[in-house]
Amino acid sequence: MSHWFHRNCLKATGPLDTKHLTSVLTSQKANQIVNELKQKRAQLISKMGDLTADPGSTPVIQEYFPLIRGFAQSAAGAASPLKNILKYRWTQSLGTKKPEIQNDAVFEIANVCVNIGLWYMKRAAKVAATNNYTDADAKEVHTCLRVAAGVFEYALDKVIPHLDSTSLTDWHDCTVGVLTAYKVECTAEAQEVTVARAMELKHKPDLISALAHETSKLFSAADNALKEVNTDYVTKWRRYLQVKIKFYAAYARCFQGESLLVQDKCGESIRTLREAQKLYKDAQDLCKQYEIADGNCVGEVKPARHPFFQKLGPVIEIRLKKSEHENGFIYYQKIPEDLPELEIKATFGLVAPIPFDMPDVHAIFTEEAYKDFQIPENATPRIQASDKEDLPSAKETEIGGDTKNIKNESGCVLQ
Repeated sequence: MSHWFHRNCLKATGPLDTKHLTSVLTSQKANQIVNELKQKRAQLISKMGDLTADPGSTPVIQEYFPLIRGFAQSAAGAASPLKNILKYRWTQSLGTKKPEIQNDAVFEIANVCVNIGLWYMKRAAKVAATNNYTDADAKEVHTCLRVAAGVFEYALDKVIPHLDSTSLTDWHDCTVGVLTAYKVECTAEAQEVTVARAMELKHKPDLISALAHETSKLFSAADNALKEVNTDYVTKWRRYLQVKIKFYAAYARCFQGESLLVQDKCGESIRTLREAQKLYKDAQDLCKQYEIADGNCVGEVKPARHPFFQKLGPVIEIRLKKSEHENGFIYYQKIPEDLPELEIKATFGLVAPIPFDMPDVHAIFTEEAYKDFQIPENATPRIQASDKEDLPSAKETEIGGDTKNIKNESGCVLQ
């Protein structure tokens, strides 16, 4: 079994420690707020690894954010007096077990956003990794990926600018490069659903070519965003993105070649289909590099074994032979040295992130409620040696999948 999407691991975290707050929590209201935060956080963390659950219908997401926001900022938008009273420990989704520890509620929000985005990505991969696929499943995959892109976009634009990155060492998850890569990858993968749908419904070749070309460009943008990140963490991830760059570039040229033949431009059709063959070979080589590359990945991902990948090669070959045959009998056109221009941009079918709406600060955080916390100047908890110990990996449902008996024309389950 293998599935189509590379997925990094969920970020692991430790429980909140509130023992040092004994002198701070001097009222029933203050105790209630902290206990509610701990309870909702524990519920959210336990849910994130369950890929059988739809994140969009999990209410604890909407219940936790208003509480943690009250620790980051007041309802009026000013910094919360509770911003630095708790320690938050998180590992990276790029495969490390060593946690980063920060006394900053903004750090907590950033990491929770990343994990929720990853949860949506993994849910999409699990729904997609089956041959018993319905239109409703395709819509869910498409929606999950667009929502994930929106969550990463929110973290990138609204959270990271308020994060003190100067205190983060060898940290990559909540950086502009990694969040941009996640956002653009999700957008590109959602567009894969659109491309597959267009093929199954037999839309015009020039439309499919344009969509595939735009999808290749999106994967290229995601790969470029990771160029400045430590290669020890992202080599395997980048190879996956590079496979998709070449694969969809090959698809774009394949359908362009078909369109050119219909337009009686047989010489140009041969030229572009030969380029498709070359790009497909590049994608095959990158698949081999991906499988042996070091790096973090959850599940068995072998793109070259997926029917969607395997069926493209023979399609290119059949169309090329047809164009060469027609040119030898009918057209006698010269094969140009220069490649025909691809459609600059698809006229429709392009994907955009679904904006993420962060819930407002919980109504419980009034001025009077903040005053119930007796916060001394040294309230910031100390980081202990035990805090720096490795955290166990986050528990995750297996993505699984069965691609052996896919019977549709394209070989893609993203119908």
